[in-house]
Amino acid sequence: MDYVLSRTGAKQLHWIGHSMGGMLAIGLLSQQGKFASGLRSITLVASGCFGAGSWHSVLRPIILPVTAFGFPAGLICSAIGTLSAFTRVLWFMYFIQGLFYCPSNTPVKAARRLMANCFRYIPTGVIQQFLGSLNSKHGLCSLDRKFRYADPQALQQSQVPVLGLNGSWDMFCPAAGGKKTVEMMGSDHKQFVCLGPWQGTASHRYGHFDIMCGYDVHKKVFPYITNWLEQHDGVRR
Repeated sequence: MDYVLSRTGAKQLHWIGHSMGGMLAIGLLSQQGKFASGLRSITLVASGCFGAGSWHSVLRPIILPVTAFGFPAGLICSAIGTLSAFTRVLWFMYFIQGLFYCPSNTPVKAARRLMANCFRYIPTGVIQQFLGSLNSKHGLCSLDRKFRYADPQALQQSQVPVLGLNGSWDMFCPAAGGKKTVEMMGSDHKQFVCLGPWQGTASHRYGHFDIMCGYDVHKKVFPYITNWLEQHDGVRR
């Protein structure tokens, strides 16, 4: 933020964060420091500080011991991306891919590139922090549990406009967690949208990653973001 503001000469910026990128923005608001005052608006995409109902909350008892020495996510996810081209033969791949994105809404070429580049080796401490707090009632916290990314008192005082977009298929950051995060904001300008056919907001079901690279995102997802930016670009708090 320092770099962007200093280079542009702007007093504030719009923060658009996918997944952890959105959680970091909420964390800045909870810190109530100089960075919080530099935010004109926040857009959370497939994000939220609460993970109850996610696949990792269900598999947490298995994941923690298996990843006691870290997790080679780069190798495994790259293999998933490669095998995504054979979903019709390897039917079980449909369910594995579904943990990350909705297979029917993601071009195979995009899925392969995505899985080959989105993850690297994940240290044990990060896994423990993520699984140990995101799925708790307090939401994502620091490893020592002293800092809550979604601090209720701090967020209630914030007047930063916040838009939350989650896919109805998102098993990584469930829509319920995204909605709960947005509802904690004290701002009068807050909106949450769950994208999916049952919700009447999209013709496709969107998962965690395809909300950014799936079919028709330029028509069904991005307009929410551009409209939000236009709506709040001229309002300085």
